[in-house]
Amino acid sequence: MEKLRQDFPKSEKVRAKSEIDRIFRTGARFSCKGMVVRVKRSSLDRSRAVFVAVRSFEGAVQRNRAKRIAREVWRLNKARIAPGHDVAIVLYPEFDSFAECSGLMLSLLRKAGLLR
Repeated sequence: MEKLRQDFPKSEKVRAKSEIDRIFRTGARFSCKGMVVRVKRSSLDRSRAVFVAVRSFEGAVQRNRAKRIAREVWRLNKARIAPGHDVAIVLYPEFDSFAECSGLMLSLLRKAGLLR
């Protein structure tokens, strides 16, 4: 039985500015207090993500911590996410813990129809 990889390689990240702009310009928007998810269909066989933290965090340390937590939630749940989508996740300073971030992200992905 093949072991499911739980890493987060570059091939699963949206990195080009033009692709990120396309997601924000034409993607479907789902939001709740503390997080916004933008979703755009893609022709790839996997889903890719980009994480953006707004500048209203108290400082760079909190902003980077929020992105690390969100990337970890994505990495641990990527097997449950339907392939073929580019996702932009915008983070706001309303959540504090891994559990809270996980709950918010999974509820928004479920609302977007991306969870299997």
